Amino acid sequence: MTQPSLRVLLPVALACILLGVSALSFTLSLGERQKDLSASARAQMLTDAARLVRLADDPQGLGSTLLRAEIAQIAGRPEVDRVLVIDPDGLVLAGSRSAWQGRSVADLAPALDSGRLGRAVQGRLPDWQVRPGGDAMDALQSFGMPSQPGELRSFRRGLVYVAYDLRKQRAEATRAELLSRLPDAIGLLAVFLLMGWWIGRQVSRPLAQLDAAADRLRQGDWAVHIPQGGAREIRQLAQGLDALRQELAATWRAVPDLMFELDEHGRYLRVVASRSDLVVRDPMELIGRLVSDVLPPSAAAVVHLALSDAARQGAVWGRELALDVPAGQRWFEISVARKSVLGQRAPTFLLISRDITDRKHAEATLREVNEVLEQRVEARTAELLAAKNDAERANRAKSEFLSRMSHELRTPLNAILGFGQLLELSVQDPKQCGQVRHILGAGRHLLDLINEILDLARVESGQMTVSMSPVGVSALVQECLELVRPLADAHGVRLVCDRLDDEVHVMADHTRLRQVLINLLSNGVKYNRHGGTLGLTWQSEGDEVVIRVSDTGEGLPPEALSRLFVPFERLDADARQIEGTGIGLALSKHLVTLMGGRIGAHSEPGQGSVFWVALACCQPTAAPQPLSSQAAC
Repeated sequence: MTQPSLRVLLPVALACILLGVSALSFTLSLGERQKDLSASARAQMLTDAARLVRLADDPQGLGSTLLRAEIAQIAGRPEVDRVLVIDPDGLVLAGSRSAWQGRSVADLAPALDSGRLGRAVQGRLPDWQVRPGGDAMDALQSFGMPSQPGELRSFRRGLVYVAYDLRKQRAEATRAELLSRLPDAIGLLAVFLLMGWWIGRQVSRPLAQLDAAADRLRQGDWAVHIPQGGAREIRQLAQGLDALRQELAATWRAVPDLMFELDEHGRYLRVVASRSDLVVRDPMELIGRLVSDVLPPSAAAVVHLALSDAARQGAVWGRELALDVPAGQRWFEISVARKSVLGQRAPTFLLISRDITDRKHAEATLREVNEVLEQRVEARTAELLAAKNDAERANRAKSEFLSRMSHELRTPLNAILGFGQLLELSVQDPKQCGQVRHILGAGRHLLDLINEILDLARVESGQMTVSMSPVGVSALVQECLELVRPLADAHGVRLVCDRLDDEVHVMADHTRLRQVLINLLSNGVKYNRHGGTLGLTWQSEGDEVVIRVSDTGEGLPPEALSRLFVPFERLDADARQIEGTGIGLALSKHLVTLMGGRIGAHSEPGQGSVFWVALACCQPTAAPQPLSSQAAC
């Protein structure tokens, strides 16, 4: 369906508005004039009937010349249709025409039915009616008939009938109203012509020019001139369209892609190409031709498939095809979107074609590089696997060496400690007793170090086993505190224990858990300050029991926390002249892991450190023993 032009629609709409306003004004004014005409005619008609009734009521009235003269005078007016004086039997006594005298009223006025005549005779007031449309009206009014011979008084009543026909008067009123409106109509016509000319100059013509320019833009003519005339809003519209033109032109100059518009059969409708050497033929030669006529069969099949998919899905992306163009053999990636235009039954399709030749070459190069890298990775993996196997063999050899050396060292060391204890019993000289105690202390310290190294080697070699059973935390903590108390007294550290949950058990190896706690408490004493505090708490948290050992030492920086549980890592122990090998925390971590638990620490410089051990909570196999009255806490 063709849409009407604005150049026609605006004047027609304006003419309809003006005609509608004029017609409404004329109708209202004519209605008032016709209403006044009907009211005036009704009043005159009732007056005429009343005068005739007064004359007819006179005893000599029916035969008097005054009545006949009055009837002739009334009937002489153009709006009067007929005047009748009717006796009680329905015969005309006198009328506006002498030929009507003696005739029946039913012949002269068929509209007068007997019912209305009877009602008018019974009443004194006039009975008047207006015909539908207002073109005719009549009135009936009764009067007393003269007495007949032999009647003392007459009770008979006659009727006066006056009928008006207003068609001529109404037509004259309409004509007069039209003549009075003629100057207004001429003025409105002049205004209409002037406004039509102004609208055409300021609105419709600039809009038509903008529409033509927009159509040129749709054809890809980015250099089209955008007219700037017309009203302010149209100038703003033109400025916006020109800004859009400049933006589209700059965009298409910056984008190397090609754009084609095709119909559903693959026929070229529009071609926008920033580089003509990437198009198989001159862009103007493609218009109106089919894709299958200009592209190889394989490429045309890709395009037709993309059009079919876009018709169903709305848009498709990423379809690739190879073409021989003036720039050489190139690879293109096409994207197609369905375009529906209002008033156009069949949709069209926008096809964007992007040159991806460089990307295809890069992908081929990347595949080659990947193949080379995969070969190198395979070779390097084999080398790393061999190195890993060598490292594992070396680690196993190291663990076996440490285990054997620990056994070999413990045998003579046990002999040394045994003979030292015998020597301690036999020596009486105090100086020599002190020297023997030093020998025994150094030997016991060396034995502890050898045991830790042996345990670490057994853990790393997978030979360490744990015996899991319910362990009462309260009793174990008491035992560990008693063992650590002499070391704490020697360093001036106060032990503090908070019994948060006495009746709690964990699933662990009693000996290994005691070893872990003693290690944490010993470190807390050695790394504490003189006069400091070492706290120990435990508490159930969900399905676990968490044991915390907190000290008031110097604390650790964040970067040192990650190295706490590394074997032989002593941090600043050497600078502070603290004894140890640096394997206690590493061994503790392995032991806690073997028992299915977790171990960790958090610390801040100057705020001390907190080490925690989390183990699974369990029910005791037997009732726990009560704590001694000489508890360490």
